[in-house]
Amino acid sequence: MAVVQPRPTIVHGPAPVPAGEITAERYVSSDWLAHEAEGLWPKVWFFACLVSDVATPGDFVAVEIGRESIIVTGTDDGVAAMFNVCQHRGARIAKGNGHTEMLTCPYHGWRYRPDGRLVVVPENQLFPGGVDRARCSLPRLRAEVVGAMVFVTMSDELPPVREWLGGVAERIEPYHVERMRLIGDQTVHLDCNWKAVFDNFGELYHVEHIHPQHQELFDCPTAQVELFANGHTGVVIEGHTVNSRMDIPTMPTVYQKMSLERFGGDPAEYEGRILDVRGDIQKLKRDRGAAYGYDYSEMSDERLSDIEQYNLFPNTMITVLPDDVLIARARPHPSDPNRCLWDKFTLVRDPDPAVAAAAGVPYEGRTDVDRDRPRPEHDEFTHEDVIAGRKTMAMTIDQDIHYIRDIQAGMHSRGFNHAVLNVEEARIQHYHDWLDHTMGVR
Repeated sequence: MAVVQPRPTIVHGPAPVPAGEITAERYVSSDWLAHEAEGLWPKVWFFACLVSDVATPGDFVAVEIGRESIIVTGTDDGVAAMFNVCQHRGARIAKGNGHTEMLTCPYHGWRYRPDGRLVVVPENQLFPGGVDRARCSLPRLRAEVVGAMVFVTMSDELPPVREWLGGVAERIEPYHVERMRLIGDQTVHLDCNWKAVFDNFGELYHVEHIHPQHQELFDCPTAQVELFANGHTGVVIEGHTVNSRMDIPTMPTVYQKMSLERFGGDPAEYEGRILDVRGDIQKLKRDRGAAYGYDYSEMSDERLSDIEQYNLFPNTMITVLPDDVLIARARPHPSDPNRCLWDKFTLVRDPDPAVAAAAGVPYEGRTDVDRDRPRPEHDEFTHEDVIAGRKTMAMTIDQDIHYIRDIQAGMHSRGFNHAVLNVEEARIQHYHDWLDHTMGVR
């Protein structure tokens, strides 16, 4: 196996504290989980929902972040966010996502407009002097849109979300995720702390050990790691190539073959020179993409072949490719540090169907009919469902899920004190340093 040195990490925003130990306590302690509820979540912007789910006035999404529940709605003025708690006696008002003219508390029927204004109090005369509807409207939160994503914060002090993202928003925008179509919405209940699964997607050191298929798809050893202000991180990985530590195959891998054939290339022409595939895929997509109905006009050549992943502090990962995007989110359990939720939204770029049809290009069934399909149903399942093969979140994530429960168990061992990280795990250190700073731990 060839020895490959990683590229130097690019630091755009250093952590405001020296690198500290990442102890087991933060993964297993109920006290730490409670501290996060007060010291983390009220101090950050977090991804709440897709813009497409609140595109029309009356659309709503309810999302739980630990013990808090937030409603995001579509209104005549855009999007709004508010605490999901009836001001009468504290009942949760909404669950899941849907559309309604009025947000109605199921307990006593208090009714709120999509912007949170209280408008109906049944038997209002029973309350001495009547209910002050303005005072008892739902407490509003700041909500802002970046591309396809709605972000919410409980803080009045944070800068606008684009500024807080520290340049990451500009990295993602050329992919125009807001123009993509949602094809998958999944949530798995994991037997691990929410940071354990998020850490998993903050390093590539494990890839060669549990994701063998990636050696024929990406060159992880030469990936470029970037660290941003406010705890965000990124990594760029060359795609349509092979792992530079492995012996170079004679013929294109199955993944290279599929991409070449999709854009009119001939895999047989690459015998003995498969390292040329990456550059030629860029040219093929650039030359033929528009003719096939794909708009790559705002993307660099490298982005037509490579994969970029950005971890948005504190809990969201977005993986962007030219034709599909994965948005994943870790959410804490309200009371158990050994459990969490992992959400996955899968989106695809559709070609223009008329252009593709004129070119005689099949595009995996993505037709006008497909575009008009209703939103995919939310699918929610357990850790054990994935282990048993009853559910899948795609091969790579399934492989991670198989191991993450054992990692959480190891955190409880008397034999484990703190993590020992290498240079390829700089994103994890950066993230936890910002976590400690945000929570005032050090």
